[in-house]
Amino acid sequence: MKNYFFIAFFFILKLGCEEDYQDNSPPSIYIDSPTDGTTVSEITSIKCIATDNDSVKNVELWIDSSATGLIDSVSPYEFLWDTRSYSDSSIHIMMAVAEDMNNNFSSSDEVRLIVDNTNSNPSLITIESISYSLTNMIITFEKSKDDDFSSYELLRSQTNTSEKNSILNISNINDTIINISDFNPLDSTWYWIKTKDIYGYESIGSGYLVIDIPPSISTLESINFTDSLFILNWSQNQDVDFESYTLNESIFSDMLNPLQIFQGNNSEITFFNRSVVQNQYLYYQIIVRDDWGLQSYSNIKVGCSWYLFNELYGESGFQYGRGMLQTNNGDYIIVGNSSVFGDSFSNAILTKVNYKGEQIWKKDYSFSDTDRLNSFVELENGDLVLVGYSMSSTNSSKDILIIRSDSEGNIIWQHTYGGNEDEVGNSIDITSDNNFIVCGDKIDSNNGKSLCYIMKVNENGEEYWSDEIGGEQNDHGYSIITTSDGGSAISGMTRSSGNISGDAWILKLNNDGIIEWSKSYGGNGSESGRKIIETNDNCYLIVGSSDSFGSGDNDAYLIKIDSQGNQLWSETYGGGGTDHGRFVMQTVDQGYIISGYSDSIGESNNFDFWLFKVDPLGVIEWQRSYNSDGNDRAFSGMQTLDGGYAIAGYGSLNSTTPPDLKIIKTDDQGLTN
Repeated sequence: MKNYFFIAFFFILKLGCEEDYQDNSPPSIYIDSPTDGTTVSEITSIKCIATDNDSVKNVELWIDSSATGLIDSVSPYEFLWDTRSYSDSSIHIMMAVAEDMNNNFSSSDEVRLIVDNTNSNPSLITIESISYSLTNMIITFEKSKDDDFSSYELLRSQTNTSEKNSILNISNINDTIINISDFNPLDSTWYWIKTKDIYGYESIGSGYLVIDIPPSISTLESINFTDSLFILNWSQNQDVDFESYTLNESIFSDMLNPLQIFQGNNSEITFFNRSVVQNQYLYYQIIVRDDWGLQSYSNIKVGCSWYLFNELYGESGFQYGRGMLQTNNGDYIIVGNSSVFGDSFSNAILTKVNYKGEQIWKKDYSFSDTDRLNSFVELENGDLVLVGYSMSSTNSSKDILIIRSDSEGNIIWQHTYGGNEDEVGNSIDITSDNNFIVCGDKIDSNNGKSLCYIMKVNENGEEYWSDEIGGEQNDHGYSIITTSDGGSAISGMTRSSGNISGDAWILKLNNDGIIEWSKSYGGNGSESGRKIIETNDNCYLIVGSSDSFGSGDNDAYLIKIDSQGNQLWSETYGGGGTDHGRFVMQTVDQGYIISGYSDSIGESNNFDFWLFKVDPLGVIEWQRSYNSDGNDRAFSGMQTLDGGYAIAGYGSLNSTTPPDLKIIKTDDQGLTN
């Protein structure tokens, strides 16, 4: 019984002693990682080691002497510190505070950490391409290379600076192609890829603008004219959203009031043949349209249905064009001479070219050492009667040469006319009785001076009569026409009447060659009348040259006189150099076209073909100079059947090459291209 009491007493005593015992020993703690001086970023793991003689209740993380509220009660003690709110390169003091079960506390040694999040954001992702069709848009972008990748997000906005709207999210790092159907490429839209990492960091790559641009431009090529067709070609459009070509035509160079002449949906069909009438300019443009309704406009090309050319015709040696006519079928025939050595030892030539400027045939006529043709007429049956000169076989003087050929240049007959002195035929016309009258020059055997020489022959070349007209000085007959009263008129130059330097000279003859009147025109210098025509109002117009009037050394000279030779008006044309008028013709609008050559009109310092148009009073409407590197001289011209103009003479490629026969065919404004 006592033993039980003792045991109970001892137990009570022992309990009393235990209640009086208090544990005041704090736990032990240190930061295991990161170590002092470490640079940390993003979400950093902090590991602590804490021990106690009893047990550790918890561990709390302190930053910069402030409790973070991060508490861990289970060993190992670990914290995730979010550094993203701290400035880069900032230094922070970290320590851990441990508490045991008896409310004893202890703190670790301080650890200094450096925060640097400059490289913490995900890598910027670039959109590589965006393509689209009518129903689908494909967006391709780079793959993220970050180990802490979380997701891609497609953003979209109407401008580069406005709020970005989220379209969709992708969590698969390998999924770098996005297909969307909600888009309109006609509206300017920006796209971005935003990347997020597992720590919540995010970055947005460069924007990619999508705005449907107009289709690639198709280029319209030069337009070829073949007979009644314009041949149009253009470059193929290679765009995937191609819808159609539209070919427009306009009479205006700026495509005002266009007419649609073709539309096609096959991108491979890039040609069209347009039926056109001759002698006009039309303008063309290709419009390319895409599936979105956007359009692009090509260059504008002009189609010319005039037959235009600027051609030289020749072989070896020298080729001179003197006179030209357009035949009844629209071809051109030119007379002149050719030579290996120049003006001496030459052949008379007759050349025919078609309306395109292509040479059809050429005839060489050789009757003596020196033969030359200056003028000709075409008969109703197509025969040609040609005049010039040939060297006499008896006395080596020049004789007038007249040839009649068929329409192909085959000689029907040929005759020479003359005596012991030189006789030259410069011009020929058909008389009112269907014979031929010729004017030219003849050397006076008494004084060696030149006289105007006229003669009339029948259809077989038999001479009816001839006459010499002139005075004691040099007088020349350059051009003769049959007049409406059945007589004839001659233009030339005289030094025997008027000024000794030379005046333009006009002779009016009756049908028998009797002079009705003779007049000279000019000033104190030298004038000549190279070509005469009868105008529609029964007056006469003469073109030549003058150095008495005008602004240059020599100017083209135009005189209008009435039927009695009274001067109505005169005009000069040219620049500061030498300008010659050699041919004139009344045009269908009652104005006049004049051709010749000039070294003061245009850009060349050499003589160039010259063509100008004047109104009925001689006021110039336009003029053209056809520049070349050689010396060119035009002696003949005309208004052609199509309303354009043609001029002929001779020219060369440059100053060192011999001349060739030259023809220029223009439109109604004197243009050749």
